[in-house]
Amino acid sequence: QLQFLQDKLYGRDSDLSILTNACNRTGTPGASRVVLISGYSGVGKSAIAEHVKAEFKEGRSYFISGKFDMAQQAKPLSALESAVNEFTDRVIQQGPQSVLETKKKIIDATNTDLGVLTEVFPRLREIVGEPTAAPEDFGAAAAQNRFKFIFDIFVKAIATPSSPIFLFLDDLQWADE
Repeated sequence: QLQFLQDKLYGRDSDLSILTNACNRTGTPGASRVVLISGYSGVGKSAIAEHVKAEFKEGRSYFISGKFDMAQQAKPLSALESAVNEFTDRVIQQGPQSVLETKKKIIDATNTDLGVLTEVFPRLREIVGEPTAAPEDFGAAAAQNRFKFIFDIFVKAIATPSSPIFLFLDDLQWADE
């Protein structure tokens, strides 16, 4: 009878090493990385990412993830929302000081555009509170551009060399535009 340990990956040491090394280099200034994990369905791409995520669970880094789903295509940014929710949970688990520091970083960076983020990521309010101003209404294209701009500012505010963020987005083929 063969028995396999549930949390052990077999024959994936090289893949794990590549991903772990990329994550380890991310904490250095100017070392942003994009790592794409590709392969056929069922070969273990998500398992590799989850294994590396477990390695980085402790400490000041954030390995957050979201999964695009064919059934969620009607809800834009569902995978990013899941990832931001995970980030929110991690910050809250780290305690009140971490919440205050993160709140300050986000509010200082986004200023009056905080509502753009909390409209898309409602659980972020658990860190930043209610925004003081509602986002202005723009046309669809302008609103999308504004969101991309504010989201970029948000990520730059919370991701630092001492607290890098690793974002794993699964099943990109189901991503909305």
